[in-house]
Amino acid sequence: MATVKAIPLPDDPRVMDMAYDVQVVEPEELRNFESNLKPEERELAIKYWQAVKSDFRFNEYLRGCLNCGVCTSGCPAAKFYDFGPREMIQYMMRDEVDKIWEFVNKKVWACVQCYTCSMRCPFNNEIAGLIMLLREYAVQFGLPSAKEILAPYRRVLYTVMTTGNQVTPNMIQPEAFPDWGPQAVEESKNMDVYRKAVPVDLMQRTDIGWQTSLQTAVELMTIFIESGVLDAIKNVDEDLYEMIMDMYEERKQQLEEIKEKYMKGELNEDELPDNWMDL
Repeated sequence: MATVKAIPLPDDPRVMDMAYDVQVVEPEELRNFESNLKPEERELAIKYWQAVKSDFRFNEYLRGCLNCGVCTSGCPAAKFYDFGPREMIQYMMRDEVDKIWEFVNKKVWACVQCYTCSMRCPFNNEIAGLIMLLREYAVQFGLPSAKEILAPYRRVLYTVMTTGNQVTPNMIQPEAFPDWGPQAVEESKNMDVYRKAVPVDLMQRTDIGWQTSLQTAVELMTIFIESGVLDAIKNVDEDLYEMIMDMYEERKQQLEEIKEKYMKGELNEDELPDNWMDL
């Protein structure tokens, strides 16, 4: 009978990590330097990953991984796309810059933020939070994937940042949303059914939902500017950034002029606009 010779394995667990083509003991840093990325692309990938890891939320959200796969098994996006939360966690645990870069530029936007992965993780990883981190820094770095995914939402971003409101149910009409195509017509037809299914008074009017007082609009836009939200938008849509900033400067100047007249006692209250959109 032939003798079976056992192969001695070193203590380093990376030897048995089948994610690597070559099963040898090798520092993680060396593995990461074996890259197919162009030098300038890899440099950006490293800066991106370092920025993500330096965020205080990263250490709170990433705790460990059993590689059990329960996150991916319950993920609705994983059923339809080449996407899996476990894949992302494994890359993060191994500091695989190249794989994380590929994940961010091709897969991270498939997540629907249902938080099923976070709720089911036995290690209490905040997996959906980690995905949000990857997305946030993708926007901050102006990555092509972020620009592509946010392009159709320019109008949504514009209305939220200038009025504080996105959309109310009765706004969903074919003439208001021609870019929605037939879907807008179907939504409009079934609005009464939706209202019965959701027993909350959501039938705000467009003339209220998209109108804000001048001072409220300026304060709202100031918050977005001071918090860095507009700087992030500039990285992915410079035209939208310029449009919002032009509006902000115009409204801010008008508000200052009104306040100045009021302080001098020269303001006629009958001339005070009801909302900033009428100015």
